[in-house]
Amino acid sequence: MIFPCETVSKRILPIFRALMARKLVDRYGLTQVKAAAILGVSQPSINHYLTSKRGRLESLEEMEALERLTDELAEKVAKGLIDREAIVKGFCKFCKRMQDSKRLNEA
Repeated sequence: MIFPCETVSKRILPIFRALMARKLVDRYGLTQVKAAAILGVSQPSINHYLTSKRGRLESLEEMEALERLTDELAEKVAKGLIDREAIVKGFCKFCKRMQDSKRLNEA
């Protein structure tokens, strides 16, 4: 039996982190160290997300929604409007919607 949280931690969370890292560093000019602190990972992890060694983008039915979520969160982070806790809450809401729609079982 695979629990929804296993699917999230193995497949969706790395994609989320990769999208956030790319947007924070490439679009908003944050350093890898700053992006790492915000996302709660190490700087080498951010480098891996940026070079697609980790969090490779793959086909995901909810990719468009995940793109919108990371656009919104990255912009708010860059403007200093939210912190890591708000990022976690935003991702958890997204995950809950996926669980409610039964899409985590398909991911």
